[in-house]
Amino acid sequence: MSAPIPSLDASRRLQELEMLTRCYARYSRSAGGLGFVLGGVLCLASYLAGGLLPLTLPLRIALMAIPLAWLLAKTGLSRLYYQRYGHVEEQESEAERRRQQRVVVMSLVIALLIVAGLLQMTWPNWKSLIPNGIGYIALVLMIPLAAKFWLRTRLEFIVGTFLFCQAAVVSAGFTYPLPGTAHTLSFSLLSIITLMFPIAALGMIHVGMLDHRRYQQIVARMEQLHSAATGVQ
Repeated sequence: MSAPIPSLDASRRLQELEMLTRCYARYSRSAGGLGFVLGGVLCLASYLAGGLLPLTLPLRIALMAIPLAWLLAKTGLSRLYYQRYGHVEEQESEAERRRQQRVVVMSLVIALLIVAGLLQMTWPNWKSLIPNGIGYIALVLMIPLAAKFWLRTRLEFIVGTFLFCQAAVVSAGFTYPLPGTAHTLSFSLLSIITLMFPIAALGMIHVGMLDHRRYQQIVARMEQLHSAATGVQ
């Protein structure tokens, strides 16, 4: 006995539900929502606090903890909020996979070059690296690890890289300079380059808010379709 042919309305509902499911799956990987908003806010806070406030011990601890705290919060939001109706993994395209691999390799090479340069500068007195230098090396080496597992979009990578780099230099007793501050004169080029980070942070906040609104619309429509299907049955 052949299976019953679904009605046109039921077929359309199934097609729309399939599309909504693909959109819902984006929040397992590429759509950050409130996790993006939080990352952007923390990036701005780290950038401004590091450049404007005295680098006291509590501030150093806070700035060093920010990148890990953000990754934990972002992961928690993805799993417990944006995937609360069930985990649906977004399918990564081959082009996206290759791009991510290039980013990881590039960040690993840069991290290893930074560590090698630091070791060369302190040779043979490597004991001088304890404890500040060890923290710096550990945080720099965490960047490619974070890029592989958590920083899956360009904005995430830029913001995440800054948070880890800021934490690394703070562990060594420094911060990135801000344009117009008293200690910027000798770091004018660096202060201009680092302006990309707050700009990226603002962009990520905007994208995150759009993602969050879109998620609310997706969930509302999925619930409508489920209610309609249940009513038909």
